[in-house]
Amino acid sequence: MEEKQLYGALTVYRERGAYLRRLEQFEKAKASYDEAFQNSPEDVRTLTGRSQVCADAVKPVQAYSDAELALQLEPRNMNARNMQARALYTMSDFERSVVMNFRGLRVRRQPPYFTEGINQGIETIQDCIGVNAGSVMLDFLPLIKQLEATRGSDNEPQKVTHVSRIPKPERKRKLTQMEARKHYILSRVLAMKYLGPMAYDKFFLQSLTEDPRIKSANSAGSEELKSLVKEALRSLSERQEMLRSQRPYYTIKFAEKAESKHQNKYKELVLIREREIGARTSERLLKQLEKSMRENRVMDLIAQAERMQLFLDSKTPRTLPDKELYTDRLYRAVGEGYLSQHRLSYTLSERGNRRRIAFLMGLPVGRPTSFDSVMANYPYKFIDIKEATEKVQASLEMCENSTMKCWLMYELARLLCTQKNYALAKYYGKRCQREAQELGSVTWWLNGCFVLMSGDMQQANANEVRVLVEEAYEYSKKMQDPERVHAFLFKCAEMVSQTVTADERKAIMQREKQVVSVMNAEQAIETQVLFKKMSTVPPGRRFSVLPRKPEPGGEAERRKRIQRGLTVIPGPEQVIPAPPQSGVLGLQLFDI
Repeated sequence: MEEKQLYGALTVYRERGAYLRRLEQFEKAKASYDEAFQNSPEDVRTLTGRSQVCADAVKPVQAYSDAELALQLEPRNMNARNMQARALYTMSDFERSVVMNFRGLRVRRQPPYFTEGINQGIETIQDCIGVNAGSVMLDFLPLIKQLEATRGSDNEPQKVTHVSRIPKPERKRKLTQMEARKHYILSRVLAMKYLGPMAYDKFFLQSLTEDPRIKSANSAGSEELKSLVKEALRSLSERQEMLRSQRPYYTIKFAEKAESKHQNKYKELVLIREREIGARTSERLLKQLEKSMRENRVMDLIAQAERMQLFLDSKTPRTLPDKELYTDRLYRAVGEGYLSQHRLSYTLSERGNRRRIAFLMGLPVGRPTSFDSVMANYPYKFIDIKEATEKVQASLEMCENSTMKCWLMYELARLLCTQKNYALAKYYGKRCQREAQELGSVTWWLNGCFVLMSGDMQQANANEVRVLVEEAYEYSKKMQDPERVHAFLFKCAEMVSQTVTADERKAIMQREKQVVSVMNAEQAIETQVLFKKMSTVPPGRRFSVLPRKPEPGGEAERRKRIQRGLTVIPGPEQVIPAPPQSGVLGLQLFDI
């Protein structure tokens, strides 16, 4: 069964393509023209129609080829010549487009397609290199001379350097924070200038390409979605580049400079107002932040610091001239907040202070209900630690503010300590101390020292901790009131000097060897056999010859019934009174 050929297929598909082109459905219109071209490859109207569709859909190469093919079939066809000139203009070949339009104008003056093409081409040339471009070459003359001086003369003999057999990868210079921000802002400005409202579609597609949610379990659908996003972003980028070639950015800036003095004055007033609002907002956020720092509420301090950093990221040195000053004040307050955690409490017991130090230094602690103010205000969040580490590293590479660098290095060292990467954590902790020493900040130097102590205490490096404690003791004398830090350092040195046995079974085996070592040969053999038999007996039935911790489950009834958080009532434990019995004869109370 063969499919019957459609009667008048050329006319049907060609007219359908023309109708869809008027509706701006270019993909469907091109498909209809392709069907018409397959039925009759030598039809000039089909070729000119498809050329017009491709020109409207910003596909100038195919539009030009279709117009060329139509002119080969019919050299006097003015529609094909118009499409050829239009495609040349879309391909940014403005001079040839003007020439082709002048040639067509000699043959046909009406309809005024060629006249419009001439005016459009001449105006674009004036925008690029004519009077509308302004003094762009004169403005950039120092930069051009500088580039020519660095490039050198072509006639000079080139010195042949040694060519290594080992290929070295090219290292591209990374952008600083200021340069990256300038590139990002300029890309958004260019998109808004040339694409108009479609710029928001481009921003959405750019964020969608980096969105991790686009990767799903449905791999086929995910790949299709990626291809759609990539194709749409490519089309918008090509449209923007085409419009930019027709009217360069320096032409737009020159036109903006030629505005009225009233509009310039209004813009200056708007800028002054924006600076005042930015300064007031920064002062208000800093006051809230310093209040949390004075009250030792570190969790609120970090949340407010993140909020203020987002606010500062949205500002530029033009809209907020004192941005560097506010950044320094922000991270000085953050450093004071982190350092305020390293203190002892005189209301806690000795065990409570030791538990606080173990918590701050990353040592294992239990998880009972805590009434410790430091643990309650610790800035802890449930985050993906690897993602947070990559984010901090990316921020550190682009950072330029010295105080912010100290904070980023401290955060990176703390995150790496949590991941047990002690060598790299030590490297960033040392860098934090070096940056703080150049800056003259005692606070961040001590914070970096505490990060180093945390890694050494987790690895049980007692000697390194003692050296760090002595160094921090001498350096902390530069503070106004170093007594609080000194007490904390002494307690850390005291904790690290005491050997703590982590495994209870190892302690029992060590005690057994000590007991056997003081006996004679016969008793030692009998005692070893006894210990071996005892190790096979369950803990609940074992005779407690060796000193051990109390077994779980043997907690006194009175201990169970006390309220959590209250001190234990002194005195011997009393037996729970028997349940009351009724005086009525024959009545019994059952404990159900």
